[in-house]
Amino acid sequence: MKCPFCGHEEDRVVDSRSAQDGRAVRRRRECLKCKDRFTTYEYIENVTLTVTKSDHRREPFDRRKLINGIKLACNKRPV
Repeated sequence: MKCPFCGHEEDRVVDSRSAQDGRAVRRRRECLKCKDRFTTYEYIENVTLTVTKSDHRREPFDRRKLINGIKLACNKRPV
C-alpha cells in the first residue's frame, strides 16, 4: 500500500475491523517512513465468469448449458 502522504510503499496494519455490515474490511495503517496513519477499505469484488469459445467469442457462464451437456454425454452410458 502506498502512503498518501509521502508515497512510501511499506506500512504496517495497526487495526483491522469489519465495516459496512461485513461487506468491507477497514484497516488503519501506519507508514514506516513518515509515521503518519491512514485508513484503507477493502471490498469484495464480484466477478462474473465468462467462457471463451473455440472461435474466441466470450459469453457469460450458464450452469444450465453445462448440466445439459453432461446429461447428453452420459445419456447412453451406464452412469
